[in-house]
Amino acid sequence: MSSSGPAIFDDDLACDVRDLYRKSLLDRVPDAEATRQSIEGWAELGPDEEPVLWLALAAAQFEVGRLDEHVRDRAIEVIDSGRDLVRWHEAGPEFAAERAAVLAALREQLTGPQPKRRTLRRPWREVTDLEAGMVLAWTASDGTVALLRVVQRRDDGFDHSVRPVLQRLAWTGRDVPPAEVLAGLPAVADDGAWRPEDGGGAHHRPGVYSPFRLKKRDPDWRDVGLTVCGHVPARVGDEGEWSLGIAGLMWSALPYYLELAVVGRPPD
Repeated sequence: MSSSGPAIFDDDLACDVRDLYRKSLLDRVPDAEATRQSIEGWAELGPDEEPVLWLALAAAQFEVGRLDEHVRDRAIEVIDSGRDLVRWHEAGPEFAAERAAVLAALREQLTGPQPKRRTLRRPWREVTDLEAGMVLAWTASDGTVALLRVVQRRDDGFDHSVRPVLQRLAWTGRDVPPAEVLAGLPAVADDGAWRPEDGGGAHHRPGVYSPFRLKKRDPDWRDVGLTVCGHVPARVGDEGEWSLGIAGLMWSALPYYLELAVVGRPPD
């Protein structure tokens, strides 16, 4: 079994059923269509797994006050027939007894008063307002200005946040250079530790960062002293794969590493 315990959502398949259903609700799909999509999405389940679909979908709908009558009836049929308990009896009588108690509680929920309908809202995700080509300036404790070019905006893929990839430019002045100089500044020199052919090992690309926020109230680039000071044209390689060797860190930590890189020591 793919279950870690007797609870409805201790089961991997049950969690997948709930996730698919909740995704439809987050996409503002009407209730009936969300139910249809959830059922059709698992049309290929075998007879051993099919009971999990109805139990999980009914429980997921109950949680948000949207229990469909057809789904409720199918879940109650699964409970009353004992079909779901077959696999639990195979695991042992104590496991079957625990699962039976869970199913009895679920049946009581499904046939009792329903909770108030609840609207799901997507969790906050970061979408940076920085655009590729922007150059950010930051001033170290000794007055040296560090310049960071926005190479690209990168979709995290995991939570669909969009975060910038920053590359430090080779500049050690105390003022932002004129636009014509800024446009020609190369990236900081490679220290030899980063080797793309082997994924970089434990090393990071020199001077490349991908700052992020975990929560909306976390500091952003403006809050840590960065300002937009110019724009440079796209360069060869900007559209390549930058996921390997990037130093991922929160915006609040970026000044520490810039101070270390520019001044040669951590900030006081």
